[in-house]
Amino acid sequence: MTGQPDDPAPTPPRPAPDPAIDHVAIRAIADRLLPGTGRPVVSRPASGGTTPVYRVRRDGTTLYLRLGETAEADLAPEVHVHGRLRALGVRVPEVVSYEPAHPALGRSVMVTTEIAGEPVGHDDRRVDVGTVLRAAGRDLAVIASVGVDGFGWVRRDLGIMAGLTAELPTLRAFALGDVEDQLATVSAVLTPARVRAVREAVARHDAWFDAGGGVLAHGDFDTTHVYHRDGEYTGIIDFGEIRGADRFYDLGHFALHDGERIPILVAHHLLVGYHEVLAPAPDDGSRIHLWKALIGVRTLARLTGRPPGPYRAFLTEAVQRAIDTMPG
Repeated sequence: MTGQPDDPAPTPPRPAPDPAIDHVAIRAIADRLLPGTGRPVVSRPASGGTTPVYRVRRDGTTLYLRLGETAEADLAPEVHVHGRLRALGVRVPEVVSYEPAHPALGRSVMVTTEIAGEPVGHDDRRVDVGTVLRAAGRDLAVIASVGVDGFGWVRRDLGIMAGLTAELPTLRAFALGDVEDQLATVSAVLTPARVRAVREAVARHDAWFDAGGGVLAHGDFDTTHVYHRDGEYTGIIDFGEIRGADRFYDLGHFALHDGERIPILVAHHLLVGYHEVLAPAPDDGSRIHLWKALIGVRTLARLTGRPPGPYRAFLTEAVQRAIDTMPG
């Protein structure tokens, strides 16, 4: 699964080959799935995160080959999600090949088509960001209409299945199970008043954590996963962090990272498109804001002990701001 790096650079270094992965097998898969003249060009995208992802190019066509992070991490849930979302009209890559356990690689393998263009968060010059994000918001609302049995990480040990199953039985367990440990961990960067404000907000909205059923969350939704070509929205990528949540989780994650890549706030554009599909409720803004704070605290806690960097500095300020502006 890919995750937000602690210190993302404008042009991150290209990942080095992993000696544990049989690159001859990678090239054999590429040659089989992308026939043509000459040898296919296989490379690691600079933004692949921790997941082994390979870009395969030949004769003007590009595919992406993704491996499970471990032998136990089956990519079947992602295959299911891609197929289900495409059937619902969401613009995501098409899965062209899937193997639950490749004999030479010892891992699950999924190959997808390319989403044309580039992330809106990488270069927003001469782009109507509002138009792109409104279209992405409409797709995100459809994503949030897909049900998940449970909450938290989607299980990857069940193979191809009719639906999605997550690890935890309740939203409360997912959202709040470790919150006290997380608040203790971040006490060096959050004042006692801010820690108290988070606890009070959780108590004030306790009933929100009794959601009956989970829905699909992208899990890492920000402007780096929204693609456009020449200012026209082309789709959403990277479902490596899918989980069961409520429909406000992805909106909170996006809001938390608003302003990180694009120097103006743009989350309201996403929300406009989202609400064209799912009508807003009076407490939508407060629910999104609470997730913004909770996701921020969780991420800050995870980064504790790592070297400081621009992302950590941005996140610290974003979390402090989210808590200071918490609705009553």
